[in-house]
Amino acid sequence: MRKFFKILFTTLTVVIAAGYLIPERKAMPCCTPADYNHQSFWYWPWTRGERGCPHTGIDIFGRVGTPVVSQTGGLVIYAKNMPGKAGNSVFVLGPKWRIHEYLHLNTIDCTVMDYVQPGELIGTLGKSGNAVSTPPHVHYGIITPIPYFWKAFGTAGTCNPPKRFNWRLMFWLDPTEHIPTE
Repeated sequence: MRKFFKILFTTLTVVIAAGYLIPERKAMPCCTPADYNHQSFWYWPWTRGERGCPHTGIDIFGRVGTPVVSQTGGLVIYAKNMPGKAGNSVFVLGPKWRIHEYLHLNTIDCTVMDYVQPGELIGTLGKSGNAVSTPPHVHYGIITPIPYFWKAFGTAGTCNPPKRFNWRLMFWLDPTEHIPTE
């Protein structure tokens, strides 16, 4: 039994390390850097009411039907409608085990288990899900399943959300640090 756990631990360590060795190439998911709300990450309260959560991504605005491309290379792990909140959504597992989410799409142009390159079409900009009453945009967020513990003690965004949300900063990365600025 001890040998099994040693092999399992070694295998997991190698797999996790390999994910961190894959280089990240950045691309703008849609439109231009001037088209996104630079202050939307971790803005609170994003949803109505005092119990609203901080906004976990950035919103990139444009016209319905504008192409949305993968920000980085990776494996599509979700590509369908998420009823209610997110609408048409695509999740791409990329380098460093980060999950890149693209929400409120008009159309989805990829399927689960597709490998996409940076800049490859994954869908079109829209206003699906709970974004039907907002200007057309794609919500772009980055999730890390491996927590960044040091981020739980910091602050992010342009406002000061209640400290009860700080633990989530370990798992949600600021997309503005991961997309081209020009």
